[in-house]
Amino acid sequence: MYYLKLILIFIVFFNTSCSQTIQSQGVSNIKINEIKIEPGKTSKKNLINRYGPPIFESIFNNNIIYYISHVTGYKNLENRETIDLVVFEIKLDKNNIVQKVTKYNEDDASNIKVSDKRTLNNNNQSIMFWKDIL
Repeated sequence: MYYLKLILIFIVFFNTSCSQTIQSQGVSNIKINEIKIEPGKTSKKNLINRYGPPIFESIFNNNIIYYISHVTGYKNLENRETIDLVVFEIKLDKNNIVQKVTKYNEDDASNIKVSDKRTLNNNNQSIMFWKDIL
Protein backbone atom coordinates (compact mmCIF):
# COMPACT_ATOMS: atom_id res chain seq x y z
CA MET A 1 0.00 0.00 0.00
CA TYR A 2 2.89 2.34 0.78
CA TYR A 3 4.34 1.91 -2.74
CA LEU A 4 0.96 2.54 -4.34
CA LYS A 5 0.70 5.91 -2.57
CA LEU A 6 4.24 6.78 -3.62
CA ILE A 7 3.51 5.87 -7.25
CA LEU A 8 0.30 7.94 -7.23
CA ILE A 9 2.12 10.96 -5.81
CA PHE A 10 4.81 10.58 -8.46
CA ILE A 11 2.19 10.41 -11.23
CA VAL A 12 0.42 13.55 -9.93
CA PHE A 13 3.69 15.52 -9.80
CA PHE A 14 4.69 14.29 -13.26
CA ASN A 15 1.34 15.29 -14.80
CA THR A 16 1.36 18.76 -13.26
CA SER A 17 4.92 19.44 -14.37
CA CYS A 18 4.20 18.44 -17.97
CA SER A 19 0.98 20.38 -18.41
CA GLN A 20 1.03 23.62 -20.39
CA THR A 21 0.37 26.91 -18.63
CA ILE A 22 -1.52 29.50 -20.67
CA GLN A 23 -1.54 33.21 -19.83
CA SER A 24 -3.57 35.99 -21.42
CA GLN A 25 -2.69 39.67 -21.37
CA GLY A 26 -4.76 42.58 -22.62
CA VAL A 27 -8.21 42.32 -24.14
CA SER A 28 -9.75 38.85 -24.41
CA ASN A 29 -9.55 37.01 -27.75
CA ILE A 30 -13.31 37.07 -28.20
CA LYS A 31 -13.64 40.77 -27.44
CA ILE A 32 -10.75 41.89 -29.68
CA ASN A 33 -12.12 39.97 -32.67
CA GLU A 34 -15.47 41.76 -32.22
CA ILE A 35 -13.92 45.26 -32.44
CA LYS A 36 -15.73 47.30 -35.08
CA ILE A 37 -14.24 50.72 -35.79
CA GLU A 38 -15.36 53.15 -38.49
CA PRO A 39 -12.69 55.74 -39.36
CA GLY A 40 -14.11 59.25 -39.32
CA LYS A 41 -17.08 58.26 -37.13
CA THR A 42 -15.88 56.36 -34.07
CA SER A 43 -14.51 58.46 -31.22
CA LYS A 44 -12.09 57.56 -28.44
CA LYS A 45 -14.93 57.89 -25.92
CA ASN A 46 -17.00 55.31 -27.85
CA LEU A 47 -14.03 52.91 -27.91
CA ILE A 48 -13.53 53.24 -24.15
CA ASN A 49 -17.24 52.70 -23.47
CA ARG A 50 -17.38 49.56 -25.65
CA TYR A 51 -13.98 47.92 -25.14
CA GLY A 52 -12.55 49.54 -22.02
CA PRO A 53 -9.47 51.75 -21.79
CA PRO A 54 -6.70 51.14 -24.34
CA ILE A 55 -3.92 48.83 -23.23
CA PHE A 56 -1.25 51.27 -24.33
CA GLU A 57 -1.25 54.93 -25.34
CA SER A 58 1.80 56.04 -27.28
CA ILE A 59 3.79 58.68 -25.45
CA PHE A 60 5.98 59.25 -28.50
CA ASN A 61 3.41 59.78 -31.24
CA ASN A 62 0.46 61.84 -30.12
CA ASN A 63 -3.05 60.44 -30.43
CA ILE A 64 -2.18 56.79 -31.09
CA ILE A 65 -3.74 54.11 -28.91
CA TYR A 66 -3.34 50.33 -28.92
CA TYR A 67 -5.70 47.50 -28.06
CA ILE A 68 -3.77 44.26 -27.62
CA SER A 69 -4.62 40.62 -27.03
CA HIS A 70 -1.63 38.38 -26.30
CA VAL A 71 -1.89 34.72 -25.35
CA THR A 72 1.26 32.82 -24.38
CA GLY A 73 1.84 29.25 -23.30
CA TYR A 74 4.73 27.39 -21.75
CA LYS A 75 5.63 24.14 -20.11
CA ASN A 76 8.05 23.83 -17.23
CA LEU A 77 11.69 24.11 -18.31
CA GLU A 78 10.70 25.31 -21.81
CA ASN A 79 10.61 28.74 -23.41
CA ARG A 80 7.47 30.82 -23.64
CA GLU A 81 5.69 30.72 -26.99
CA THR A 82 3.16 33.14 -28.42
CA ILE A 83 -0.05 31.29 -29.20
CA ASP A 84 -2.05 34.28 -30.43
CA LEU A 85 -1.27 37.98 -30.83
CA VAL A 86 -3.61 40.67 -32.15
CA VAL A 87 -2.75 44.38 -32.03
CA PHE A 88 -5.03 47.22 -33.11
CA GLU A 89 -3.16 50.47 -33.73
CA ILE A 90 -5.68 53.32 -33.77
CA LYS A 91 -4.66 56.80 -34.91
CA LEU A 92 -6.83 59.66 -33.69
CA ASP A 93 -7.14 63.23 -34.89
CA LYS A 94 -7.06 66.31 -32.62
CA ASN A 95 -10.76 65.84 -31.80
CA ASN A 96 -10.17 62.19 -30.72
CA ILE A 97 -11.99 60.81 -33.77
CA VAL A 98 -10.48 57.70 -35.37
CA GLN A 99 -8.51 58.48 -38.54
CA LYS A 100 -6.91 55.13 -39.30
CA VAL A 101 -7.01 51.60 -37.89
CA THR A 102 -4.27 49.05 -38.50
CA LYS A 103 -4.57 45.44 -37.35
CA TYR A 104 -1.44 43.37 -36.72
CA ASN A 105 -1.00 39.72 -35.78
CA GLU A 106 2.03 37.66 -34.69
CA ASP A 107 3.36 37.56 -38.27
CA ASP A 108 3.43 41.37 -38.42
CA ALA A 109 4.92 41.90 -34.95
CA SER A 110 8.26 43.14 -36.27
CA ASN A 111 6.51 45.79 -38.42
CA ILE A 112 4.97 47.70 -35.50
CA LYS A 113 6.67 51.08 -35.20
CA VAL A 114 6.04 52.62 -31.78
CA SER A 115 8.04 55.81 -32.33
CA ASP A 116 9.31 57.94 -35.19
CA LYS A 117 11.96 59.49 -32.96
CA ARG A 118 15.48 58.13 -32.52
CA THR A 119 17.79 58.27 -29.55
CA LEU A 120 21.23 59.79 -29.74
CA ASN A 121 24.00 57.25 -30.14
CA ASN A 122 27.25 58.79 -28.93
CA ASN A 123 29.05 55.48 -28.33
CA ASN A 124 30.34 56.72 -25.00
CA GLN A 125 32.67 53.89 -24.06
CA SER A 126 33.40 55.12 -20.53
CA ILE A 127 29.73 54.85 -19.56
CA MET A 128 29.50 51.38 -21.10
CA PHE A 129 32.58 50.33 -19.12
CA TRP A 130 30.98 51.35 -15.81
CA LYS A 131 27.66 49.76 -16.78
CA ASP A 132 29.44 46.49 -17.51
CA ILE A 133 31.24 46.62 -14.15
CA LEU A 134 28.00 47.22 -12.25
